[in-house]
Amino acid sequence: MTNQFRISTRYALFTAVLLAVTLLSRSEPALGQQAGSASGPTASSGMLLSSLPRAGDRFFIEPLVVKDADIDNQITTMPQFMGGYHNSQAFQNLLTIEKRLFYNFSLQVGTQYDAVFAPHLATSGFEFEEIQGKYLIYESAVHEFMATFIERALFSPQDSLVSRQSYPFQLNSYVVINKGLNELPISFLKPFAIQSDAVWTQPFGTSPQPLAPYLGAAYYDQALRFDLALEYSMLYLNDVVGHSVPSYLLHLTPAIEARILTDFSNNGHYGQTAGYLSYELNYQASWYQISAAYQRYFGPDAPFYGQSFVLYATYFYDDLLHSWGFNPTPF
Repeated sequence: MTNQFRISTRYALFTAVLLAVTLLSRSEPALGQQAGSASGPTASSGMLLSSLPRAGDRFFIEPLVVKDADIDNQITTMPQFMGGYHNSQAFQNLLTIEKRLFYNFSLQVGTQYDAVFAPHLATSGFEFEEIQGKYLIYESAVHEFMATFIERALFSPQDSLVSRQSYPFQLNSYVVINKGLNELPISFLKPFAIQSDAVWTQPFGTSPQPLAPYLGAAYYDQALRFDLALEYSMLYLNDVVGHSVPSYLLHLTPAIEARILTDFSNNGHYGQTAGYLSYELNYQASWYQISAAYQRYFGPDAPFYGQSFVLYATYFYDDLLHSWGFNPTPF
């Protein structure tokens, strides 16, 4: 039972070093931290100066499915409960810490804890550890646009009790795009925004991994994944477009996200596709975001062939550390 709850030494050490760098950095923040200037009304009391992901006057959500394109100082936790047919259930919680090292580059570490209760499988443990580099390729305040490249490495510990994986290492290469739709001619459509990514997944090891976690029947070595989010910002409708929004709705951003993963391995399952839709409601404050989602899966190898409920919390720790007298980044 002890092994089920043991975080590996290398992850704990790396996390401690990262936190120490964050807390001990005392350089003054530079002006122009955000991409663009506040040009619209500011009925939201300083939100345009917050730490939230931003391009021009556009605040993007921290997506649950699509990879985040912004360069941040943030801590994220995402507990998720999945239930399906045949009394299959699972709980997982992703924890990540991102540190902004330069204006256009950040480093992130993380881990994920899983507990699975399914036919012929009941176990729990830490599934993987991750390290990620994120590089901002291009941004435009006028067009509310940003493009980012991400390289993410996943390490499966040898004592992983959940994944039972025989590939110890995996690389995920992302191209991520965020775009606000401020060019649309109808004012009520301007608060719409899209976030998307395209991901090439390459595992390394002696055998392939399941297309769907835990209960998947198909396996792959390489796969292409596409994620898309469509969101609508009440804050943008009020502050930038100028239509009055009640205060209790002001910080809400409803969204729909989709994930499609296609097998590109020559293993008898070439072209097989699975994915899910995520229906979400996000609350954005000046230094954090809280989200709730309901997800439905589809495809011949869909995880659990059922549904899941997700809670998501992201904390942008710049403002919090500033209030304690620390400056986590010079940018």
